[in-house]
Amino acid sequence: MSKRFWILAVLCLMLLGVLWRASEVAARPAALRSEHSEPAKTLPAQQVAVIPGGKQFHDPHCRYIHGKPVLVDAKTAAAEGYTPDPRCMKQAMQ
Repeated sequence: MSKRFWILAVLCLMLLGVLWRASEVAARPAALRSEHSEPAKTLPAQQVAVIPGGKQFHDPHCRYIHGKPVLVDAKTAAAEGYTPDPRCMKQAMQ
C-alpha cells in the first residue's frame, strides 16, 4: 500500500478520536459552582437572576440577591453551574 494511504488512514483515525472526545465532553454536565448545592430538578421557564461569581440563580424579585444581578434563561444558568436558591426557587428543587 502506498504511503499516501497510510497518512490518510492515520489522519482519519485522529479525526475520529477528536470527534469522540468532543462528544464526551459535551455530554458531561457542568460542574456545580458550590459543592454543597443540589442541581435543579426542573428548570423554570422564566428568566432567572445570577450574580457573576455567585453560585445560585434566583427569581428576579428575590430579596436575597446580593450584588448587581444579570438576567439569563434558566437553562443557561444551569449549564454554567448555577444552582437554584432554595428560598425563592423552591419549584426548581422539586
